[in-house]
Amino acid sequence: MRIAVMSDTHGNVRMAVNAFKRLGKIDCLIHLGDYYQDAIEIGKKVGLTVGAVSGNMDVDAYPFLPREKIIEFDSMRIFITHGDIYRVRQGIDCLFERIITEDVQAVLFGHTHVPMNKQIGRILFLNPGCILAGNSQNSLAVLKVTKGNIEGEVIPL
Repeated sequence: MRIAVMSDTHGNVRMAVNAFKRLGKIDCLIHLGDYYQDAIEIGKKVGLTVGAVSGNMDVDAYPFLPREKIIEFDSMRIFITHGDIYRVRQGIDCLFERIITEDVQAVLFGHTHVPMNKQIGRILFLNPGCILAGNSQNSLAVLKVTKGNIEGEVIPL
């Protein structure tokens, strides 16, 4: 299974949809917040099921949406969050402390606008970066999940 992972699209739906042309076959989309409404619109335009959490810029408009959750694909458990509530701009220590007792194989987060693809012990930490107009460092990620294996890849745009 190949999963597109996006975060911090901030209204750049057209750029995000165009980015899908570089990804090949994708089975679903995970959006990690900041502009939750983009996740819904992107999913409709590319014809994919969407899993999403809200970000710090979504809480006023969508106070009922989860800020984090665990999803499962092919028996692999994945923790998703925007990351602001774990102060990821200062590092991933708080996020690591949050998930250490969870039985997850991957943690997906955004908020920093800086991509990360790092294995720490048995857990993959993946931040897709962001998609912003006028940003030369735009990126998204692909998560490849098979029973017993999970890999992340950051895709520069």
